[in-house]
Parts: sequence; C-alpha cells; structure tokens
Amino acid sequence: MSETPNEPIFAPRGLVPTDEQHAIQLARKRHLIIEANAGAAKTTTLALRLAQALLRGADPDRVLALTYTDTAVQALRDALARIGLPADTRRRLRVMTFDAFCTERMQAIEGCTVPFHAEPEALRAPVLRAIDRVLRNVDERYPDEFAIQGDGAASVEGLLAAFLHLKGTMQLMVEAADRSLTPTLAAEIGHDYATLKIFQAYEHIRRGGHPDHHAFRSEHDATYDLARLLLDEDAWLGDPHPLDLGLHLVLVDEMHDTNRAMFTVLRKLMARNRAAFVGVGDRDQVIHAVAGADARFMGDLFDREVAEATRYPLSTTWRFGSTLAQAVSGLARHKPYAAQTVRDTEVEVIATVGPADRNWHLTRLVNERVGLDPGTPASAIAILLRQPHQSVELENHLLDRGIDYRTTGFDTYLMRPEVLFVRGLFACSRGHFGDIERTETRLAVLQALLRFAGSHVDTGEAQAGEPPEEAERARLTAQALKQVCQQPTLAGAFLENQVLRNAAPAVRQRLEDALDVLHNEDTEVLLRRFVRVLQPAALAARVMVRRQDIAQVAANIEGLIQSVATFDHLTAFFRAMIERERRQQAMKPQHCILLSSIEAAKGLEFEHVILPGLNKGEFALGGDTTDNRNLLYVAMTRARRRLTILCDRTRPSAYLQDAGLL
Repeated sequence: MSETPNEPIFAPRGLVPTDEQHAIQLARKRHLIIEANAGAAKTTTLALRLAQALLRGADPDRVLALTYTDTAVQALRDALARIGLPADTRRRLRVMTFDAFCTERMQAIEGCTVPFHAEPEALRAPVLRAIDRVLRNVDERYPDEFAIQGDGAASVEGLLAAFLHLKGTMQLMVEAADRSLTPTLAAEIGHDYATLKIFQAYEHIRRGGHPDHHAFRSEHDATYDLARLLLDEDAWLGDPHPLDLGLHLVLVDEMHDTNRAMFTVLRKLMARNRAAFVGVGDRDQVIHAVAGADARFMGDLFDREVAEATRYPLSTTWRFGSTLAQAVSGLARHKPYAAQTVRDTEVEVIATVGPADRNWHLTRLVNERVGLDPGTPASAIAILLRQPHQSVELENHLLDRGIDYRTTGFDTYLMRPEVLFVRGLFACSRGHFGDIERTETRLAVLQALLRFAGSHVDTGEAQAGEPPEEAERARLTAQALKQVCQQPTLAGAFLENQVLRNAAPAVRQRLEDALDVLHNEDTEVLLRRFVRVLQPAALAARVMVRRQDIAQVAANIEGLIQSVATFDHLTAFFRAMIERERRQQAMKPQHCILLSSIEAAKGLEFEHVILPGLNKGEFALGGDTTDNRNLLYVAMTRARRRLTILCDRTRPSAYLQDAGLL
C-alpha cells in the first residue's frame, strides 16, 4: 500500500515528480531504503519524502537527517528550499553530518568541549609517543613482532591510515571482543600485531589515560567514541540515555559511505526512538573505503541488525543522456541505467600528443564553449583532477591565456606552502622579497620557509636562562614575521639568521645547494639541478605525516620547476609568478570555470565536465581498485550536456575500454 485514499500530497515547487519519486514520496513503509543511480535526484527525492512526512504530521523538531559530508548537508538544505518547504520549517530541522551529531552527543555526555585536531601533522607527536611507549614496554610478550626502525617517524602515515580504518570498522570491538591481542588474532583481522599495539597505545594517549577525559579528537573520532560507549549498555544504568531524543523520523543521505562506527550509532538511535527511517545511497559512489565505508550497511546488514527494509529504486537519471548512461553502466560493471533527458549527453575522448596539444584542446573547449549553448557561463564548466599537482601546469596555462578559474578541493598552486617555499628561497636570497605585493603572501612565504626548513625564530629568553612560554614564543615569532613583511629589506637576514642557521645540518646543506642553483640565471641549470639537490620529498618527510601529502609536495615542486622551461632566465620566471598571482587575485569567482578534485565535486553537476590525465599509471593510483573505479564513476556522472576525456595517445587508461569509449 503506497498511499492513503484522499491523503494530502505535498506539491513541490517547480517539479513534477517521476513515477519512481512519487512512489517513494507516498510509500507508507517504516523502514525505507532508496537504491539510487548517479544523477537520479536522490537528494531531491529525499527532500520530497521528508516534506511528505511533515505534511502527515511529523514534528520538524523531532526529525534528524544525517549525512557523511558538510557538502551533503548543504545539498539537502538547498533541496528542501528548492521544492518549497517554508523557511521557518527548514530552520527547525536538524540536518548534520554523523560526526557533528556524535560530537554534540559526546559533549552532552562529557560536559565539556574536547580540543579538535583538523590537520594530520598535529597527530604526529602522539603517534610517535605511542610507538615509543610500545617499544619501551619491558612486559611485551611478543617483542620479535616489532620491526620499526629508529623512532618510527616513517611509519606515522601508514599508521594513521590503519587507525582510521580500525575506528571505522571497529574491528577490535566487533571481531576481537573479549580476546587477548596476539599475533594470531592480528592476522585473523587483517592487521599486523605491531599496528594494533600502537593503536591501543595511541588511543590511551588520545583519551588522556581515561575514557571520560579525552585529550583531543580528530576527524571521525567522535563517531568512534560514541559508538564504543553505545556498545557498553551498562554505561547508561541510572543515567538518561544520550540517544533518547523522541525522534519521529531519521533520514540518512550518502548511506553508501556508512561505516561500522556510524552504523552502530544509527542502529542504537533507531532502537532508542520510535522513529521511521529513510536512507538513500548509490553503491557505486563509495569513495571512503579507507575509513571503513561499506555499501552492505544499506543492504543485508541493515535488514539483520536494524529491521527489514523496503527498497525502492531510483534508477532514471535526469542529469545526463543515454550515451553517458551507457558508458557509466559499463564502468560500473553493467549496472542498469536509464536516462530520460530530452537531449543526449555528448561524450568525446581526445587522444593528445604531449602537454602542448592537451592545453590547446583545453583552451578550445573552454573558449569556444564546445557542445554548449551560446552564452553558457564559464561557471558551468568544470575540470576535474585526480591529484592536486596536475593543476600546476594547467593553472599557468589558464592564467597566461586569460581564462578565469577558481579551485576547490585544493588550493591554487600559487599559494601552496611548497611553492611559496621555493618562491621564498629565490626572493629572500636575491633581494626580491619586496616585489611580492600582498602582505598575506609575504607572511605565508616566511612561514613556508620556516616550515620546510624545520627552523624556528630565535625569540630570546623570557628570563635569564629560561626559554619563553609557548604562547609568548608564538607572539614573539608573529611579531618578528610581521616586521620582515613590513620591511622587506630584512628578508635576506631572516633567511640567513633564522631559516638557515636554525635548520638541521643536513637540511641546511640541501637549502644552501638549492640557493646556489637559484643564484644562477640559467634556466637549464634550474631544470637540471634544483630538484636533485633540494630533495623535496625528503625535506617534506621531516615535517609531514601522510605519504600522499609528501608525494604531492615533491610533485608540486617538480611541476613548478618544469614550468620554467619557457622562460629565458630565472628572474623573468619569478616575476611571472608575481604577475600570475596578481591576475589570480583579480578573478571574479562567480564567472570562473572550476578546477576541482573529484572528491570535492561529488554531489555537484556541470554542463561540461573535462577530465584530463586519464592515462595508465596516472589515474588509477595503486591499480584497479574499487576506490579508483568509483572515483571515475563519480567524475563522469557530474556532466549534463558534455563530457570530454583527455588521454595520452600512447597510454590511455583501461577504464576507457571498460566504459566502451575505446
């Protein structure tokens, strides 16, 4: 039974629901899961379902909508406004990410705000403390299981990735509950013994030595912490349960990205509230497997652990036409797709010969609005990139051709710390620091020099023989940097007396060798020697945690240095960067094309999507993984009118064959 006779039906503004949407909107099912395809208006359909529930009498104050990302939160709010739900009603609805909801609940439990570390670099010290604690444990039963070299700094990035997976999957609590940790048990759950021991030590440090007094949290920790508490039913004896919220309706968008920790919270939330449930997701858009995301939580696991759900399809895409639908069907291993747009979506693969040929095609596609209606704004065009370093050459090309753009998912390459670092080495050593016009850029340059050199500013002593306190040291450092920004002639002395003098001997030698290269105006010398003597990956590894971040630093610097090839001498190159920054700052964001990471474009759509670099060894990092295939699926399905794929003629990605495009 899908509806009650004579039931009032919410009439959306400016939208005629499809048969699939109409069925979902009116279905009277206590537990409903929508299996959606990309472009099938899943968020709009969820908004319709929510609006109908409110019309049936659900209290807006007792509705909770959960998503994985802040972008999805905004998308649902926008959809509710678009279909005509009154503003005062929308304000009463709680729409938030899982982690924001869990942070709120944990704060209610703990009665305080826990410090939050957004950057992985802030986690480096506690991870190293955890490693040291494990290695120094004289009571360790299996000391031969530890093969960490030195202080374990090189292992930090991999450990953090493993920690994220362990928290998302909750393996130690779900698969290894009430069992002593041994190498055999570690092998059973797919981790090495040392990783699990260090994880336990890290969590002890993070919780401040006590489960009720956490020292800090980072991304997804609140969800994990609440899930752990919820598994201990005795924790709430005699106390109000933190999930007794009297909810009428719980909704989950992006349900395909749910992991075990999130699902534990959801399962307990449903058990503690007499609420109906609606979830929506697309199994082929799982791009967070590293955090334990598993599409089974919208499938059989929901039926077994929450309640048997009724599933409705949302298969017809309204974003793109049949040609693209057929291609993504092949990429998604022939998942059924239907397209009901009044026009088709043009899909073109352009095989290029070298960067110059690729850039010529990009300029033509953008300037001529190929495949688009006359007058289509530049903001309707998106260039989606697999890795941020791919934007260096592309941004230079767009800047030099007078094509405005904005970036999302990564900073413009001109303001990336490693690029500012190279600019700073040249500007400070050659007396050109004053040529950098913006005070904000000057400050960022000085900070980048200190960061990658691993240096600090000598701030003197607060009292004889005593170093200043941390807050005072930070104040004095900021004061010193401000003085150099205001008096650019001091930049050379700053480089020599603060950056170089306070760097480790090996780092100082590399910096001095790099400066020798920069003192030569010959661009050929820069191309041949700079990266080799600087060793940017080794430099970044001293101050960064994640391997992909270290690789990006090296790739960005290498890309920057390669772009010098078209200049006659170094001074012209660095002056051009100043001019490019001036040009970039003058752009009007609302009239720009978009350069974006694929992840940041998820949930968005554009008239024309351009995918450069779809080459073997360049797109599918780590091989043909589910994550890589899903990322390409997400990228391709952002297009409405036209999709253009640029690949190297000699090494096109095998995914193009799977999609039937080669």
